[in-house]
Amino acid sequence: MKRLLKNLRPNEIYLSVHQIDYERLWRAGYRALVFDIDNTLGAWGCLEIDTHVRYLLHNLDARGFALGFLSNDGGENRSVLKEQLSAWPLVWNAHKPSTRGYHRIIELLQGTREQTVMVGDQLFTDIWGARRAGVYAILVAPVSPQTDSLWAKLRRPIERRVISLFTGENAAYKDADQRQKKY
Repeated sequence: MKRLLKNLRPNEIYLSVHQIDYERLWRAGYRALVFDIDNTLGAWGCLEIDTHVRYLLHNLDARGFALGFLSNDGGENRSVLKEQLSAWPLVWNAHKPSTRGYHRIIELLQGTREQTVMVGDQLFTDIWGARRAGVYAILVAPVSPQTDSLWAKLRRPIERRVISLFTGENAAYKDADQRQKKY
C-alpha cells in the first residue's frame, strides 16, 4: 500500500498547464515534456486544441524542450488535432498506467526518463504510470471535468481523496488553485 501511494503521488500539482514553471524545470535539467491530451490540453474528446495551448507548445518547443504526447485514446476522428500536433511525437492507445507507452514516447523523443516530465490530469493513469516509469510527474486539474469519460468520472472522487492524503487539504478540483505547490 505504501508503494502504491508513493507511485500515485505527483511531484507537483497545478491548476493548468499554463501555470507550470517551465523555466524552473529547464534549469533543473529536464529536457522533455510529455503531455496527456484529453482534459489536460483540451476537453475530453476534443477535436482540436485552442490557440493558447498551441502558443504554449510552440514556445516550449522554441525554448528547446522536446515535446511529446501520450494518450489512451485511439485517435480516431481527430484529424485536426493530429495535424495541430504533427510536429511532435504522439503515442495513441498508450494503455496508461502501463509503462510501455512512457518508454515508447521517451524513445521517440530520444531522451531519458531522468530528463522527462509527464503532465496529466488523472492520478490513476497519467501520474501512476509516470511514477512507475521513473518520470517526474505533474498533475493538473482537468480542463473540463464534465466532459470526462464515464470511467474518469467514477475515479475523480477517489482521486480527490488520495490527493487530500498528500496535501492535507480538500482536493476538490474547484479548489485546485489552493493546491499549487511542490511537495
